[in-house]
Amino acid sequence: MAAAKRQLFKLFRVSRKLALLSGGFLFVLGASGTAALVFAPANMIPGFQEETRGHCKTVYQSEFRRGKEKRLIAVISGNDLDPKDRVKTGLRVARHLSETINPDLVIVQVADHRGPATRAELRGSAIGAEIVYAPVPTRSLAVSQPWEVRYVNTVPTSAGYYFGKRVDMPQADIEALAHEIELIEGCDGDLVDEDAKTVAAGGHGEPAKPAGH
Repeated sequence: MAAAKRQLFKLFRVSRKLALLSGGFLFVLGASGTAALVFAPANMIPGFQEETRGHCKTVYQSEFRRGKEKRLIAVISGNDLDPKDRVKTGLRVARHLSETINPDLVIVQVADHRGPATRAELRGSAIGAEIVYAPVPTRSLAVSQPWEVRYVNTVPTSAGYYFGKRVDMPQADIEALAHEIELIEGCDGDLVDEDAKTVAAGGHGEPAKPAGH
């Protein structure tokens, strides 16, 4: 009987090395409440939510002509808080419109998704950034260089308005920001609608001006 007990004990005996390693591991985990989080992916942690920016939706889009020049203006609403993220979204959409519609001049104005939603209200402090893009500047009478960017250097209010200093971004900074864009595409919010709101303007109507003008 004693021999049988000794044999059973050998089957379940844990080596000293394994016991030390296991004890040390449990001690590290128990020493800090945050230690266990190191071993779990962020998206598996309860309550963790990564804020995603760069979403937008076309509120208004219009094509018109000035003489022989074909122009396009689009007003988009987005969820970017940081001014330069807002500009980056506008640059991306401007490039997309230029490559898909081929106008001589593209104007993209960026509003906040919590702000006004009608064309009549989308002007002044409701506009947080304005991007002007002419792929071939010599084909447009409005610009002398490919990009012009103006933005209000502030985050939007809870009602979607921008109150702050207007900044004219230098050409070198615009190009550097444009190079950071990995994928040229339109507004993802347009995918849930049947069509973006488009109005053909017969050469009349000016784009709204961002706050600071």
